[in-house]
Amino acid sequence: MNLEIINNVGTFEIHGDFTGANTDIVESYFNKLLDTYYEVVLCLKQVQQIDSNALKVLQFITAKAKRRSKVLFVLGKENAIVFQELKKANLTKIFKNDYDC
Repeated sequence: MNLEIINNVGTFEIHGDFTGANTDIVESYFNKLLDTYYEVVLCLKQVQQIDSNALKVLQFITAKAKRRSKVLFVLGKENAIVFQELKKANLTKIFKNDYDC
């Protein structure tokens, strides 16, 4: 499945396969958002597949937000596919529970 990023009233939802073939798109998109906005909401509920390349992009995005003192909400903890991969990579701490998507 292809990847699509949808702006759903300020929540940026990733739909489809967040894998090596699509990581450049996600990295570029969120890199620009973090240059522009103070607060960015990323929702992973609709991700069908995720791999180690995507995890590196998530690490990059969260590190950039931290360096720039930006607020990044990563949602989608209830997506078992995503949660298991983030758990393996010890990245579950990036999820925020106090925002809905």
